Amino acid sequence: MVRSLVVVTVMLTVVLTAAFSAPAPSVHAPDEVERGTPLVVHLDSGSDVVQLQTALYRVDGVRVVATNGYRSTTARDVPVWVSLLGVPATAAPGPYRLEAVASMRDGRTVTLDRSVTVLPRDFASMRIALSQALSDLRETTDPRRVAQARQIIALVATYDAGSIYNEGPFIVPVEDARVTAGFGDRRVFAYADGNEAQSIHFGIDLAAPVGTPVVASGAGRVAFAEDRIITGNSVVVEHLPGVFGLYYHLDRIDVRQGDLVRRGQQIGTVGMTGLATGPHLHWEFRVAGVPVDPQAFLERPLVDKGAIFRRILNSTAEEPERR
Repeated sequence: MVRSLVVVTVMLTVVLTAAFSAPAPSVHAPDEVERGTPLVVHLDSGSDVVQLQTALYRVDGVRVVATNGYRSTTARDVPVWVSLLGVPATAAPGPYRLEAVASMRDGRTVTLDRSVTVLPRDFASMRIALSQALSDLRETTDPRRVAQARQIIALVATYDAGSIYNEGPFIVPVEDARVTAGFGDRRVFAYADGNEAQSIHFGIDLAAPVGTPVVASGAGRVAFAEDRIITGNSVVVEHLPGVFGLYYHLDRIDVRQGDLVRRGQQIGTVGMTGLATGPHLHWEFRVAGVPVDPQAFLERPLVDKGAIFRRILNSTAEEPERR
């Protein structure tokens, strides 16, 4: 009798444990996103997740961008995981597949899929005439140029889940500046010898007099502060895991690598160092290594904790496919 009671008790405990175990996580993201903007993904059941990886795929299965996630909370301190992806400005409009792979505390791996539509977006075109000196600079075969480009590409592709400095709104880094070039502009450079070259502008140019203060658009850690051949005096600030702000063509650099900076703290002054036709700041953001429009960081917090909380409460979307 006692043995039977023990067996029943154990079975009941197992049933109750299974019944009240944490639900499988759900992935949330916008249904639509413009190309050249950030894609914010969050996963609920955050307390039971130990690792998150996300990726965006074309319908033919080609991976567009991938990154990791980090632990965060909503406005009501509900644990969630957040992952920040950049949608390339060159992405073709249409449907894409967002995949989230969550490693759970109990050893399971849960894969969740949902559809995201990339919306079309037009970009301006511009032609830039270069002097002989700037033509020579842009066509230089100096091996340092290639090494410097690879260094920045590698830097903005790094990911530190603990680098959570600025989840709130960002600010424009130069006051009263005039926008002389927009994000995604299709450019034609006209060289002094009559040749031409095409490129895409991956930032915003803010024109102002030499010496005008340049401030950090958000809190962060200075990941780079050096002179480069093409971008001149340059500063790179890590604002969030996988999110970097780039500040180019400075006349003066006022910070050092490793410094922690506040939003609005001066990091340098406007200049025209490197490949620049006039005094301005080139301001750029990279998310998961992908250039995205800085304007997307100004209207509201990149990680809107209140919106995430409301989405969890009010979500009526169908359950994502699990496998």
